[in-house]
Amino acid sequence: MSSFRSSINMIKNLRGNRNIMVLMSNQTLFMFTAFLWWPYRSLYIKGLGATVELLGLVLSIETVASIMFQYPGGVLTDKWGRKRMLVIAGFFRFISPIFFLFATHWTHVIPGIIFSAAGMLGVPANNALIAESLPSDQRGTGFAAYRTVTGIPTIITSLMGGMIMDYYGVLPGCRYVLTASVVTGAFALFMRWNYITETFTPTTSTGPKRQSGLINDLRRFPRQIWVMTIVAAISMFAIRIMMSFMVIYGVEVVGLSTTQWGLIGTVVSLMTTFLTTPAGMLADRQGKKPLIIASRVLNSVSVLGYTFSHNFSQLFMVRSLAGIGNGLGGAMWGPMGGPIWQALIADLSPPEDRGRIMGLMGTIGSLVSSPASWTGGYLFDNVSPQLPFQLSFGLDMVGTAILVGFLKTGTSESEEA
Repeated sequence: MSSFRSSINMIKNLRGNRNIMVLMSNQTLFMFTAFLWWPYRSLYIKGLGATVELLGLVLSIETVASIMFQYPGGVLTDKWGRKRMLVIAGFFRFISPIFFLFATHWTHVIPGIIFSAAGMLGVPANNALIAESLPSDQRGTGFAAYRTVTGIPTIITSLMGGMIMDYYGVLPGCRYVLTASVVTGAFALFMRWNYITETFTPTTSTGPKRQSGLINDLRRFPRQIWVMTIVAAISMFAIRIMMSFMVIYGVEVVGLSTTQWGLIGTVVSLMTTFLTTPAGMLADRQGKKPLIIASRVLNSVSVLGYTFSHNFSQLFMVRSLAGIGNGLGGAMWGPMGGPIWQALIADLSPPEDRGRIMGLMGTIGSLVSSPASWTGGYLFDNVSPQLPFQLSFGLDMVGTAILVGFLKTGTSESEEA
């Protein structure tokens, strides 16, 4: 219970910050509806007629689409401010599930995939707003507390979603949940439009005008950010080569029911949620790099463990390692990584470039990993279901080795203006 108490204490410290509370409530509702069906999204697209290889192709389109939005999202976050980008992203997040809801063929989900990727416009703004609302020496704890609270719904959604899919079937079950996703998306858009207050106003300099543009932004990357970007790109490829096929492997190769898969997901989410805030507090006291490394190693071993799992108990133990690794907050949970990873990026990023840096990191990672889902689907269908997981493990360990050898965090943190 200590993680929940720590989270509540952090929320109390921020209760006067309406922005954080709006973002937290939005994300909590989103996580509830999204994670009722996202663990089964691959089965849903397969149910619409896609093979595993075609599924990989569709999800590669998602990766390519996200390339188009993450860097512009970062640039516009620093140019227009945080609120406008959060509202724009909220609109796309509202539109996306409508296409999934009414799809009758696997090709019909592609517009929804693209609109979902467009929602990435708001990721730099979201993370920048949170970072700017926290003291620099409490960012690990703050990001972790935010992630803990918004992750609470996933404790029940995996099991609940699995039961829905078993009872109604994957296609009808997902459509029931997608209807709820449209409603919560509309509510979140309303809240962002009416209750977010801008926290960052770009300064106008009277000195020489700073050069802008992609190349100049890349040149301004701090060295340690470059190290993190390279590691993130490798890890995003490693994740995407197998992530969308995890549920297919569990259900069709190992032989689990969707309820069993959901039960494992619930326990993993519970472990992650209880560990996240204590890990953030530890990171603020002892440093972020050791926790990031431990988090990554546990997740990598978990991925490899899939290839040795033949029943419910074995897969349960394997995914539990991932629950612990995710709870430590340093693994890649998506384009921006876990809360400790995000906090370290914020530490190393100058405030005036924070949006650009976060957007560029996501863009570079998406660009590198764009063929990963299709590659994983092809290997799964045509070579071996185990091979995508084995390759993911190898790539992620390479990324961890680069992190250990080249990331120096002792004296590199940027000074806040």
